[in-house]
Amino acid sequence: MNRPRISVVIPTRNGALTLPACLESLRAASLPPAEIIVVDDASSDATGDIARRYGCGVIRTDENIGAARAKNRGARAATGDVLFFTDDDVIVSPDALARLAEDFDDARVAGVVGLLDRAIPFEDFASHFKNLWMRFTYARMPRTRIGLFYTSVAAMRREIFLALGGFDENYRGASLAEDTEFGQRAWAAGHTIVLDPRVSVTHCKQYTPREVLRTDFLRARALMLMRLRKWGQPFFTSVPTFYQLAVPMLFAALGALAFTLVHPIFLGVCLCLLLITYGLLFTWLVYLARERGVGFALLAALFQPLDVLAVGAGMLAALIAFVRGKKY
Repeated sequence: MNRPRISVVIPTRNGALTLPACLESLRAASLPPAEIIVVDDASSDATGDIARRYGCGVIRTDENIGAARAKNRGARAATGDVLFFTDDDVIVSPDALARLAEDFDDARVAGVVGLLDRAIPFEDFASHFKNLWMRFTYARMPRTRIGLFYTSVAAMRREIFLALGGFDENYRGASLAEDTEFGQRAWAAGHTIVLDPRVSVTHCKQYTPREVLRTDFLRARALMLMRLRKWGQPFFTSVPTFYQLAVPMLFAALGALAFTLVHPIFLGVCLCLLLITYGLLFTWLVYLARERGVGFALLAALFQPLDVLAVGAGMLAALIAFVRGKKY
């Protein structure tokens, strides 16, 4: 059986520090890609030169066009049967492309999404917290027919990708939600995207606590706006139900705390709501304890309310923006 030709598409802006490790991992793959296309989004460093040294096809933009448009340009220039999207700070496991090829042997499969590896080359709390959350939420999803497309590690048949119009170029700047929106569109159109946990990558992205909160705020805003635009239509999300419930529960707890000035009974209400919030988050905290130890999970339990508040604030910002007529 002839395996599909896989074109790797990497959008990047000033990725000179991380791109070499990414390209080395792809060149060391047990099934080498047919081509690697690096879309140099108006970098001011040596990103383009590095990509050329590794034999990649390079598309250079004269101005910063953002991740969605950059990925679309790479996809249109690709010649392979399958497009594999990844980031310049990702290290692809040696057998990831071979696993993808196996998945695409099934003609019913239109796309494949993989998982982030548990391990990252950093020691700090925030980076592990963010990386494990992304792994945790995706690993919980069904293996077949998902409505998501996470372009740190995602592949799609090129013909289908182009027929669907690629990524929505109304999304500007760094990647936030254009991949999720594309997955929703592919799912609604009846295409089959599968989750293959064997397709693994290491995401070498370091976060500070502030960056985690900012990223989650912006992503929650983008996803909420998407949901409002698609109101009444089926909506697929990787966010667990328990987390969706924890957001309003924590805000209710804060509201009860504010009312303690009116009557002390509200302090008890606040504490009850906080206990319910942590009860909802218990599965996630147990997962963190298993992966990184009890101390890490306790630190996460202290940080988690801030993150939930950031997500809730992002959702509220989306509602305000939508009422004002903004859609992105």
